Amino acid sequence: MKKFIPALCLIILFSLCFQVLAAEDKKAVIKIADEDLPATIAVLPFQNDTKDPFIAGQVRRSMANFLSSKAYQDIKLPLVDEKLVQMERSTGKIALDLKPDEICKAIGCDGLLYGRIIDYQKIYAALYSQLGVEVEIWMVNTKTGKELFRVKDAVRYHEGGVPLTPIGLIMTAISTAMNIREIQQVRMVNELCYKFNERIPSPKVMAGRERPVIREVLTNVKEGPFGKGKIIRVGLEGDPGLVATFDIGNFKKGILMKETKPGIYMGEYLVLPGDNSVDMPVVASLTRPGGYASEWIDVSGFVTIDTTPPPPVNGLRARGFQDRIEIRWEGLKNIPDLAGYKILRSEQPLSGFSELTKIEFNEFDDKAAKPDTLYYYRVVGFDRVGNESDTVDPAKASLLSKEPVVLSGDIRKDMILSGVYIVRDSVTVPKGISLSLGPETRIMFGDNSSMHINGRLTAMAKDAPVEFVPSGEGRWHGVLVQGGSIALNGFKIKGAATALSLENSEGTLENGIITECGTGLIITGTPATSVKNCTLSSNKTGLELRKTDAGITACNIFQNEKGIVMKGFSGVLADNNIIDNSENLWSEAPVKIGANYFGSIKIEETGTKNAVFAKVYNMRFPDGKIVDAVADLFALLTAEERKEKATGFMIEAGSYFRQRNYGKASSLFESAVQASPTAESYYYLAICYQEMKDDEKSMKYLEDGVKKFPNDTTLQKAVGFMYYQKGNEAEAKKAFEEVLRLSPEDRQVKFLLERMGK
Repeated sequence: MKKFIPALCLIILFSLCFQVLAAEDKKAVIKIADEDLPATIAVLPFQNDTKDPFIAGQVRRSMANFLSSKAYQDIKLPLVDEKLVQMERSTGKIALDLKPDEICKAIGCDGLLYGRIIDYQKIYAALYSQLGVEVEIWMVNTKTGKELFRVKDAVRYHEGGVPLTPIGLIMTAISTAMNIREIQQVRMVNELCYKFNERIPSPKVMAGRERPVIREVLTNVKEGPFGKGKIIRVGLEGDPGLVATFDIGNFKKGILMKETKPGIYMGEYLVLPGDNSVDMPVVASLTRPGGYASEWIDVSGFVTIDTTPPPPVNGLRARGFQDRIEIRWEGLKNIPDLAGYKILRSEQPLSGFSELTKIEFNEFDDKAAKPDTLYYYRVVGFDRVGNESDTVDPAKASLLSKEPVVLSGDIRKDMILSGVYIVRDSVTVPKGISLSLGPETRIMFGDNSSMHINGRLTAMAKDAPVEFVPSGEGRWHGVLVQGGSIALNGFKIKGAATALSLENSEGTLENGIITECGTGLIITGTPATSVKNCTLSSNKTGLELRKTDAGITACNIFQNEKGIVMKGFSGVLADNNIIDNSENLWSEAPVKIGANYFGSIKIEETGTKNAVFAKVYNMRFPDGKIVDAVADLFALLTAEERKEKATGFMIEAGSYFRQRNYGKASSLFESAVQASPTAESYYYLAICYQEMKDDEKSMKYLEDGVKKFPNDTTLQKAVGFMYYQKGNEAEAKKAFEEVLRLSPEDRQVKFLLERMGK
C-alpha cells in the first residue's frame, strides 16, 4: 500500500483474534424472591428498533435456547407464535399491544420474557469488519402483574482474523460450506444471551430440575438441500459426560451424538433413498442420567431433504449430419430445482452408456461421433441435489456418409437448393438470377472458395437454419454480395475470412449466427442491408460499417477481438448487446448512436471510442431499461485499486453511520458503490436514505443492488419490507417470493406471505 496507515489501524485489521470491545459484564445474578418468580415462561417475539429484519428472531431463538437449561417450564416458540397469531386475528391487536395476563391465559404460562433489539451493526469491508448488538430484556410475572427485572447489555466485535471455538474449528474442518462469518454472527448473539442467562435467577423450589447447560450448537444446514448420500452434521458444546442427541423436526428423532472431546459432541445423519422433508428444524438435546434435558434449536436455518428425482425426459430425438449428430428433447417444465441434463451415449441399445456432458439447454450436438457407427443416446434430468430422472428408450442416429453435390461456376437459372452441397472454387449468382436455400440446407466450402451474389440470395429457414461452413480445416473466402440483394432468415456462417461482405446491396439479415471468422460482416455503401436479431461472436472483427446508413438492431455482438468498427456511419445502431469484446466499438470519427447494452452504464466502462451516446441499457436487451449513461470517476484505477478505494470508503462510512451522521455516511457509501460495488454497500446506502426520510432514494438503491446482485437475499428481502411498509402488498409478495426461490428455508418470509394471503 502506498498510503500511510496508522499503527492502530494495522493492529485492528490484521489482529489474529477478535477483540471484545465491551468490557466483560461482571454483574451478579438478579436478586428476586423465590415466590415472585414464575414457574412457566414464554419468550415473546422481540421488538426490533434496527433495520435488519432478521436479528430479532435470531436473538429471541438464542435466548430461548439458553433458558431451556434453567429450572423453568418453558413454552416452545412455535406454540407461542401459533397462539399469538390466533390472538391477533381474534382481537385485531398485535402481540405487543396485548395484556400480559391475556397472553399467558391463552398460552398456559405465568411469566413472559420480553425483548427489544436496540442496536445492530454488521459491516464487512475486506480485512475489517464490525459486529455489534445491543439488547434489552425484561420479565413479567403475570399472576402478580409485577415486572421482575429489566436489563440491557451489548456485545461488539471488531474482526481482523477468524478464530473459532473448539466446536467451530471441528465443524469448519469437516464441512466445506461452513461460513466463518456466519459462525461469528452466531457466537456474538450466543455470547450476549449467555450473559443475560447468567443473570436470570431460577426458582429455588425447582432447583432439582436444573438442566444441563448447552453453550453452542453448530450445523451444516447451509449446505442443503440434502440429497441421497449427503450428510447432515450437528456439533454441540455443553456439560461433559452426558447423553447428546439431535432431531430433524418430526422426520428423524433421537439421533445419537458422540462425545469426541469433553463437552464436545458430534452427530451425523446419512440421507437415504426415499428420505424427504421440507423446512425441518434441527433440535439438539443434552440429557442428564436422571432424565432432565435441555434443548437447543439451531438458529442458522431449516433442513430440506430431497431424494425425489425430476420426471423422465420425453420427446428425445437424434438426427445425423455429415459432421455431427443433433440431439433434441422436450425441456422439463415447472421443476424449480432443475439443474440441467446429462447426455449419455453408447454403441449398444441397452448397456454401455457413458456420460458425454452436462448442459442446461434441451439440445446438444455430438461432434465427436465417428463415421459408420450407429449411436444410441439417452438424456436424464438432474436437480440441484443430484437426483436423476429415470431413463426412457434411447434415440439412435449415425453420421451421414452421402457425398455432397458439387456447385461451381455460374448459376444459369433460378434455383432452389435443398440438401448438402460443396463449393470447391467459386460459385456465382449473376444479376437477374435468384438462388433460394431450403431449410437445413448445408453448403460446404473448400479452402479459398467463395460465393458471389450479383443477383438475389434468399433463405427462409428460421426454425431450421441453413449453413455456410468450411469443408476442411482451412479458411474459405466468404459470401460477397455486390449490387445484389439478400434476404436470409435463419442461417449460420462459420470459418470464413469474411463471412458476409455486402456492397451497395439491399435486403435483410435476421436470426443468424456468424462465428469463428476473420471478419463477420462488412456493410459498405447504399442501399444498405438491415441486420436484426443476429449473433456475431468469436471473430477477429464482428461487424464493420463503411460509409453506410445500415440499420443494426437487436443483435448480440460479443467475444470478438473488435466488436464493431465504423468508418463513416450514418445509420441506426440501437437495442443491441455489444459486450465482452476486447474493444466493443471503435469509430474513425465521432458518431452518434442509440441506446445499447455495453455491460455497464458507465461511459468509461463501455469499451467504446468516438461513440457519442447519452442513453444506454442497464441490462441486456430486451430485459433492460434505457437509463442515462454516467461517467466513472474511478475509470483510470485498476480493479485492485478500486477495491482498495471502496474498502476505505466503507470503513469511513461505517464510522459516520454508527454516529448516525447519515448524510456523510451516505456520501461515502455512494463512493464505495461507484468504486467497487458490493451488496453490503447498496444495503447500507439504502438504510442511510431511509433514516433521512427519503424512501424514494432508499428504494432506488435497493432495486439497483438487486439488479447488480440478484442472488443476495438480504437486498431482496429489504425491498420486500419497504413495499410491505408502504402497503404495496403485491410488490412485496413478488420480492418475498424471489427470496424463497433463493432461500426456500426462510421461515420469516413464509410467515409474512401467509399473513398477506389471508
